[in-house]
Amino acid sequence: MVSTTFENLNKDKKQNITKALLTEFSHHPLSGSKVSRIVAESGIARGAFYKYFDDLNDAYMYVYGQAMTGIHSDFKREPGISYSPEKYRDELKSFVDQASNSEYFDLIKMHITTNEALIEHNKISKDEDIMFKAHLDAKTWAIAVLTHETIKLILLHPESKKELLDRFYQAVCDLSIKEKE
Repeated sequence: MVSTTFENLNKDKKQNITKALLTEFSHHPLSGSKVSRIVAESGIARGAFYKYFDDLNDAYMYVYGQAMTGIHSDFKREPGISYSPEKYRDELKSFVDQASNSEYFDLIKMHITTNEALIEHNKISKDEDIMFKAHLDAKTWAIAVLTHETIKLILLHPESKKELLDRFYQAVCDLSIKEKE
C-alpha cells in the first residue's frame, strides 16, 4: 500500500515519481521492472522508494490505479438504470478512443498482454472475484465481461476496431432481446 509519506509529498515530486513509474511499467513487464531505473529517472534514493512503496508490485498497483481512475473518470454508471445497446457501444467506442490517446496507453497494453494474470492472481482470489460480481444481474454481468474483453481485443488489434465494436453491439442487442422475452 502506498505510504502516507508518498501521499504527502509536494505535487511536483509526486508527479516526477509517478512519471518514472509510468515509464518503467509501460516499457517493462512487472517481472522485469527494476527499482534502479525508477530511482534513476525520478532522482530519488533507493531507500526513499521503499519508504513510499512496499515493493514493485505496490508501486505498480499505485500507477495502474492512477491510470484506471483517470481513464474511467468520464464513465460513471447510475445503478439500476438500463442503457440501450447504442449507448453501450458509443460509450465503449469513446472509452477505447480515450484510452488509445492516453498517456497510459502503453501501460494498459502491457497490463493486458503481460501483467494482468500475475496481478489478478496476487491481488484478488477467485472467491473474492466471484463474490464481487455475484451482486450483478445476468445481463449486467454479461455486458461487463463483453465490454472488458472487447476493450482488450481492440487495444491488441486496433485494425479490427470497427468489426469488434459491431460484434459487441450485436451481442448486446441479442442480450437485450433475450431479456424482453
